[in-house]
Amino acid sequence: MSAAGQPPEPSGRALPGCATIRCRANGPLVVELPGDIRLRVTDHLGGEFRLPDGKPAVALCRCGASRSRPFCDGSHRETGFSAVETAPTPK
Repeated sequence: MSAAGQPPEPSGRALPGCATIRCRANGPLVVELPGDIRLRVTDHLGGEFRLPDGKPAVALCRCGASRSRPFCDGSHRETGFSAVETAPTPK
Protein backbone atom coordinates (compact mmCIF):
# COMPACT_ATOMS: atom_id res chain seq x y z
CA MET A 1 0.00 0.00 0.00
CA SER A 2 1.13 3.53 -0.70
CA ALA A 3 1.17 6.31 1.86
CA ALA A 4 -2.30 7.33 0.66
CA GLY A 5 -3.61 3.83 1.43
CA GLN A 6 -3.81 2.86 -2.23
CA PRO A 7 -2.22 -0.26 -3.70
CA PRO A 8 0.87 0.48 -5.80
CA GLU A 9 0.31 0.68 -9.52
CA PRO A 10 2.36 -1.44 -11.90
CA SER A 11 5.18 0.45 -13.53
CA GLY A 12 5.43 -1.59 -16.75
CA ARG A 13 4.28 -0.36 -20.13
CA ALA A 14 2.26 -2.36 -22.64
CA LEU A 15 3.57 -5.78 -23.57
CA PRO A 16 4.82 -6.21 -27.15
CA GLY A 17 1.89 -7.09 -29.42
CA CYS A 18 -0.61 -6.62 -26.60
CA ALA A 19 -2.86 -3.66 -25.80
CA THR A 20 -3.41 -3.27 -22.05
CA ILE A 21 -6.31 -1.51 -20.33
CA ARG A 22 -5.32 -0.73 -16.76
CA CYS A 23 -7.93 0.24 -14.15
CA ARG A 24 -6.32 2.90 -11.95
CA ALA A 25 -7.46 2.85 -8.34
CA ASN A 26 -10.10 5.59 -7.99
CA GLY A 27 -9.17 6.93 -11.42
CA PRO A 28 -9.40 6.45 -15.17
CA LEU A 29 -8.98 3.49 -17.47
CA VAL A 30 -5.48 3.78 -18.94
CA VAL A 31 -5.07 2.26 -22.41
CA GLU A 32 -1.43 1.32 -23.05
CA LEU A 33 -0.31 0.32 -26.52
CA PRO A 34 2.85 -1.12 -27.98
CA GLY A 35 4.36 1.15 -30.65
CA ASP A 36 3.06 -0.90 -33.58
CA ILE A 37 -0.65 -0.62 -32.71
CA ARG A 38 -2.80 2.44 -33.41
CA LEU A 39 -5.76 3.36 -31.21
CA ARG A 40 -8.99 4.98 -32.41
CA VAL A 41 -11.62 6.36 -30.04
CA THR A 42 -14.96 7.09 -31.68
CA ASP A 43 -18.29 8.51 -30.56
CA HIS A 44 -21.62 6.72 -31.00
CA LEU A 45 -21.92 8.13 -34.54
CA GLY A 46 -18.47 6.96 -35.61
CA GLY A 47 -16.81 10.37 -35.30
CA GLU A 48 -13.17 10.09 -34.26
CA PHE A 49 -11.70 11.90 -31.25
CA ARG A 50 -8.21 13.36 -31.68
CA LEU A 51 -5.73 11.60 -29.41
CA PRO A 52 -2.81 13.30 -27.68
CA ASP A 53 0.33 13.17 -29.85
CA GLY A 54 3.41 11.27 -28.72
CA LYS A 55 1.86 9.52 -25.72
CA PRO A 56 2.20 5.76 -25.21
CA ALA A 57 -1.05 5.70 -23.19
CA VAL A 58 -4.47 7.34 -23.15
CA ALA A 59 -6.55 7.85 -19.96
CA LEU A 60 -10.30 7.40 -20.41
CA CYS A 61 -12.74 8.88 -17.88
CA ARG A 62 -14.83 6.48 -15.85
CA CYS A 63 -16.12 8.87 -13.17
CA GLY A 64 -18.30 10.86 -15.60
CA ALA A 65 -17.13 14.25 -14.33
CA SER A 66 -14.37 15.03 -16.86
CA ARG A 67 -14.84 18.19 -18.91
CA SER A 68 -12.88 16.54 -21.73
CA ARG A 69 -14.80 13.25 -21.98
CA PRO A 70 -14.15 10.62 -23.06
CA PHE A 71 -10.68 11.50 -21.76
CA CYS A 72 -9.73 11.95 -18.11
CA ASP A 73 -8.92 15.47 -16.89
CA GLY A 74 -8.37 14.56 -13.22
CA SER A 75 -11.89 15.51 -12.09
CA HIS A 76 -12.23 12.17 -10.28
CA ARG A 77 -10.02 13.60 -7.51
CA GLU A 78 -12.55 16.38 -6.83
CA THR A 79 -15.66 14.19 -6.94
CA GLY A 80 -14.61 11.48 -4.50
CA PHE A 81 -14.93 8.82 -7.23
CA SER A 82 -14.20 5.39 -5.79
CA ALA A 83 -13.36 2.27 -7.78
CA VAL A 84 -10.80 -0.29 -6.69
CA GLU A 85 -11.84 -3.40 -8.60
CA THR A 86 -9.25 -6.14 -8.79
CA ALA A 87 -8.95 -9.06 -11.16
CA PRO A 88 -9.82 -12.47 -9.76
CA THR A 89 -6.88 -14.50 -8.51
CA PRO A 90 -6.14 -17.48 -10.81
CA LYS A 91 -6.96 -20.83 -9.19
